[in-house]
Amino acid sequence: MRTLRTSAEDIVAMATFAAVVEAKSFTDAARSLGVSKSVVSARVSRLEERLGVLLLLRTTRRFALTADGVRLYERCARVVAAADEAAQTIDDVSDAPRGVLRVHAPLAFAEAQLARPIAEFARAYPNLKLDLKLDDRTPDVASEGLDLAIVLTEKLSESWLVARKLASDRVVVCAAPGYLRRRGIPFRPQDLIHHERISHARRQDQWRFTTDEGPLSLDPSADLVVDSAAFMREAALAEHGIAMLPSSVVAADLDAGRLRVVLEHFHELPLGIYAVHLHARFVPARVRVFVDHLAGCLRKPSWRDVGASVAGTARDAARGKKARARERRIPMTEQDVRRLSEVAAIYRDVDAPAAERLADALTRTELVTAGNMPASVVTMNSRCVYRDKVGLEREAALVYPWDAGDERVSVLSPLGHALLGAPVGVTLPAGSLEAIRYQPEAAGDHHL
Repeated sequence: MRTLRTSAEDIVAMATFAAVVEAKSFTDAARSLGVSKSVVSARVSRLEERLGVLLLLRTTRRFALTADGVRLYERCARVVAAADEAAQTIDDVSDAPRGVLRVHAPLAFAEAQLARPIAEFARAYPNLKLDLKLDDRTPDVASEGLDLAIVLTEKLSESWLVARKLASDRVVVCAAPGYLRRRGIPFRPQDLIHHERISHARRQDQWRFTTDEGPLSLDPSADLVVDSAAFMREAALAEHGIAMLPSSVVAADLDAGRLRVVLEHFHELPLGIYAVHLHARFVPARVRVFVDHLAGCLRKPSWRDVGASVAGTARDAARGKKARARERRIPMTEQDVRRLSEVAAIYRDVDAPAAERLADALTRTELVTAGNMPASVVTMNSRCVYRDKVGLEREAALVYPWDAGDERVSVLSPLGHALLGAPVGVTLPAGSLEAIRYQPEAAGDHHL
């Protein structure tokens, strides 16, 4: 009976064979081992030649274990597990992690969320050097010699062997208040055709919305397409247009009011934030402690619920205040309350008195459905005929401030404030407007 002496090369080949069986793929096994697919294939072939048996039945797309392959794998797996356990034991009792930790992360996310955690990590592990690579592409961890990558994605690729979710995020549609004052707030996804859009070169398919009429996807070509989320943020802050960005990237801007979320009720794109690496069994201490540290820092993310500040505005405004219970109630749809709340918010910094008048009116609203709105009440976009204080008959339309002009009265103006919710047939405040008989002509037309 022939006796084989096991060499170091045989042990490496057996560990490679076990990795192929566990990964169910030569490609994934190569990725987990940090070598090329051809190296993995060659090691398995040499092992078969060395043992004189066929371990795998291979086709162009898949492989199957032979009976000899099953028996060998069971023994190889135990040997590899024992080696891993021994190495782990040595690592656990050794000094603090040392060496170089090579990490890839998206630039904008790292700038917004990782600077402080990484500084804290560096102080905790002074003997561990961090080599941080920042850009928006998806890296090849194995071929680039990385220890791990931080990935923000809607769906994690199956090619990643090991992934740990650190936090949840979402994409928000946002713009600077100055841009919204100049170009108007898009209240519906359809309104975006009148706006400048800032898109990421790799994620232009994000312009997807859900409307009452069904799903809506905008043409992926945008007015500004770049391959940097960091530049997109700066362009949005510079009032170039409307951008789609992870909430984690713009959290501080939203909190400070430098950017505002729009179209929140029409857009839902969740993201996961993952730490991914190639170590299927043994995770090096430098990787393990870094991932644990990030998980702790992101356990309560700063961007949670950011951007939802106007979500409850309609409900809050509709409740009103007890002190105002006897004042004139203003019939209004929940949609108009929500929209006008956003108008008041973005104009507060540039026209505080007008914004306060509008906010005050919203505290006196009485929510009604569009179908139950009295025909005699002036609402947004109503056309009105009224007499001014000198008795001249004038025609006007009640509009959002960015649409104001000849015969188009801004809801923020004193006249617009007086018209909002005014019923036909009453004298308006301060004697400035005197009502005349209502003569209906078409839906939304009123005579005051």
